Amino acid sequence: MDFRPSGQALGPLPEMNPLKTLKTLNMDLTYYAQRCIIAYVRNTIEAFKAVGEPTRFRALRLLVEAKTDLCACEIIDVLEKPQYTISKSLGALVDAGLLDERREGRMMMYALAHNPVNDAIFQAVAKVPPNEELTADRKRLDARLARRENGACVYNC
Repeated sequence: MDFRPSGQALGPLPEMNPLKTLKTLNMDLTYYAQRCIIAYVRNTIEAFKAVGEPTRFRALRLLVEAKTDLCACEIIDVLEKPQYTISKSLGALVDAGLLDERREGRMMMYALAHNPVNDAIFQAVAKVPPNEELTADRKRLDARLARRENGACVYNC
Protein backbone atom coordinates (compact mmCIF):
# COMPACT_ATOMS: atom_id res chain seq x y z
CA MET A 1 0.00 0.00 0.00
CA ASP A 2 1.11 3.50 -0.77
CA PHE A 3 0.60 5.91 2.14
CA ARG A 4 2.03 9.00 0.44
CA PRO A 5 -0.34 11.92 -0.03
CA SER A 6 -1.89 12.52 -3.42
CA GLY A 7 -0.89 9.09 -4.71
CA GLN A 8 2.75 9.93 -5.37
CA ALA A 9 4.59 6.93 -6.66
CA LEU A 10 6.88 5.10 -4.34
CA GLY A 11 10.38 5.05 -5.65
CA PRO A 12 12.71 2.12 -5.14
CA LEU A 13 13.65 1.52 -1.52
CA PRO A 14 17.23 2.39 -0.69
CA GLU A 15 19.47 -0.59 -0.29
CA MET A 16 19.89 -1.21 3.40
CA ASN A 17 22.63 -3.21 4.98
CA PRO A 18 21.18 -4.43 8.30
CA LEU A 19 24.63 -4.85 9.86
CA LYS A 20 25.69 -1.34 8.90
CA THR A 21 22.42 0.08 10.22
CA LEU A 22 22.83 -1.85 13.49
CA LYS A 23 26.43 -0.69 13.80
CA THR A 24 25.41 2.96 13.30
CA LEU A 25 22.61 2.58 15.83
CA ASN A 26 25.00 0.95 18.28
CA MET A 27 27.49 3.81 17.86
CA ASP A 28 24.72 6.35 18.47
CA LEU A 29 23.62 4.51 21.62
CA THR A 30 27.21 4.18 22.79
CA TYR A 31 27.76 7.91 22.30
CA TYR A 32 24.51 8.67 24.13
CA ALA A 33 25.47 6.36 27.01
CA GLN A 34 28.89 7.99 27.26
CA ARG A 35 27.30 11.43 27.39
CA CYS A 36 24.92 10.28 30.12
CA ILE A 37 27.76 8.79 32.16
CA ILE A 38 29.86 11.94 31.79
CA ALA A 39 26.92 14.09 32.93
CA TYR A 40 26.31 11.77 35.90
CA VAL A 41 29.98 11.93 36.92
CA ARG A 42 30.03 15.71 36.60
CA ASN A 43 26.92 16.00 38.78
CA THR A 44 28.51 13.74 41.37
CA ILE A 45 31.69 15.83 41.39
CA GLU A 46 29.62 19.00 41.85
CA ALA A 47 27.82 17.39 44.80
CA PHE A 48 31.13 16.55 46.47
CA LYS A 49 32.45 20.06 45.80
CA ALA A 50 29.35 21.56 47.41
CA VAL A 51 29.85 19.54 50.59
CA GLY A 52 33.49 20.65 50.80
CA GLU A 53 32.73 24.14 52.11
CA PRO A 54 32.32 24.27 55.93
CA THR A 55 29.03 26.19 56.10
CA ARG A 56 27.46 23.96 53.46
CA PHE A 57 28.72 20.88 55.26
CA ARG A 58 27.20 22.07 58.54
CA ALA A 59 23.86 22.90 56.88
CA LEU A 60 23.74 19.51 55.17
CA ARG A 61 24.63 17.77 58.42
CA LEU A 62 21.74 19.56 60.16
CA LEU A 63 19.30 18.21 57.59
CA VAL A 64 20.78 14.70 57.84
CA GLU A 65 20.57 14.75 61.65
CA ALA A 66 17.13 16.36 61.79
CA LYS A 67 15.60 13.60 59.64
CA THR A 68 12.92 16.12 58.64
CA ASP A 69 12.58 19.20 56.46
CA LEU A 70 13.96 22.39 57.94
CA CYS A 71 12.90 25.99 57.44
CA ALA A 72 15.60 28.42 56.32
CA CYS A 73 15.19 30.44 59.52
CA GLU A 74 15.82 27.31 61.60
CA ILE A 75 19.08 26.66 59.75
CA ILE A 76 20.09 30.33 60.09
CA ASP A 77 19.43 30.28 63.84
CA VAL A 78 21.25 27.01 64.44
CA LEU A 79 24.35 27.86 62.40
CA GLU A 80 24.50 31.42 63.81
CA LYS A 81 25.59 32.86 60.48
CA PRO A 82 24.16 35.80 58.49
CA GLN A 83 21.05 35.09 56.44
CA TYR A 84 22.89 35.94 53.21
CA THR A 85 25.63 33.38 53.90
CA ILE A 86 23.16 30.62 54.70
CA SER A 87 20.98 31.43 51.68
CA LYS A 88 24.00 31.24 49.35
CA SER A 89 25.11 27.97 50.94
CA LEU A 90 21.66 26.41 50.68
CA GLY A 91 21.38 27.62 47.08
CA ALA A 92 24.67 25.90 46.24
CA LEU A 93 23.44 22.65 47.82
CA VAL A 94 20.20 22.89 45.83
CA ASP A 95 22.15 23.60 42.62
CA ALA A 96 24.35 20.57 43.32
CA GLY A 97 21.23 18.42 43.56
CA LEU A 98 21.69 17.55 47.24
CA LEU A 99 18.67 19.47 48.55
CA ASP A 100 15.15 20.14 47.41
CA GLU A 101 13.54 23.45 48.27
CA ARG A 102 9.91 24.45 48.40
CA ARG A 103 7.99 27.47 49.55
CA GLU A 104 5.30 27.20 52.20
CA GLY A 105 3.75 30.62 52.51
CA ARG A 106 6.61 32.91 53.49
CA MET A 107 8.87 30.05 54.58
CA MET A 108 11.46 28.31 52.44
CA MET A 109 11.68 24.65 53.39
CA TYR A 110 14.69 22.46 52.61
CA ALA A 111 14.77 18.68 52.39
CA LEU A 112 17.35 16.09 51.42
CA ALA A 113 17.14 15.05 47.75
CA HIS A 114 17.37 11.27 47.91
CA ASN A 115 19.04 9.20 45.21
CA PRO A 116 21.74 6.50 45.49
CA VAL A 117 24.73 8.86 45.17
CA ASN A 118 23.25 11.50 47.47
CA ASP A 119 22.33 8.87 50.06
CA ALA A 120 25.97 7.72 50.11
CA ILE A 121 27.06 11.34 50.64
CA PHE A 122 24.49 11.77 53.42
CA GLN A 123 25.79 8.62 55.15
CA ALA A 124 29.36 9.89 54.90
CA VAL A 125 28.34 13.28 56.32
CA ALA A 126 26.57 11.58 59.23
CA LYS A 127 29.65 9.46 60.02
CA VAL A 128 32.03 12.41 60.38
CA PRO A 129 32.96 12.53 64.08
CA PRO A 130 31.51 15.65 65.67
CA ASN A 131 33.85 18.41 66.80
CA GLU A 132 32.88 21.22 69.20
CA GLU A 133 31.17 23.19 66.45
CA LEU A 134 29.08 20.25 65.22
CA THR A 135 28.14 19.29 68.79
CA ALA A 136 26.99 22.86 69.49
CA ASP A 137 25.03 22.85 66.20
CA ARG A 138 23.26 19.66 67.27
CA LYS A 139 22.30 21.11 70.67
CA ARG A 140 20.94 24.28 69.04
CA LEU A 141 19.06 22.15 66.46
CA ASP A 142 17.42 20.06 69.17
CA ALA A 143 16.40 23.21 71.05
CA ARG A 144 15.00 24.80 67.89
CA LEU A 145 13.07 21.67 66.86
CA ALA A 146 11.57 21.51 70.38
CA ARG A 147 9.90 24.89 69.68
CA ARG A 148 7.96 23.53 66.69
CA GLU A 149 4.21 23.22 66.88
CA ASN A 150 2.60 20.31 65.03
CA GLY A 151 5.95 19.60 63.40
CA ALA A 152 6.18 23.04 61.77
CA CYS A 153 8.30 26.12 62.33
CA VAL A 154 6.41 28.54 64.57
CA TYR A 155 8.16 31.65 63.34
CA ASN A 156 6.72 33.51 60.41
CA CYS A 157 10.01 33.99 58.60
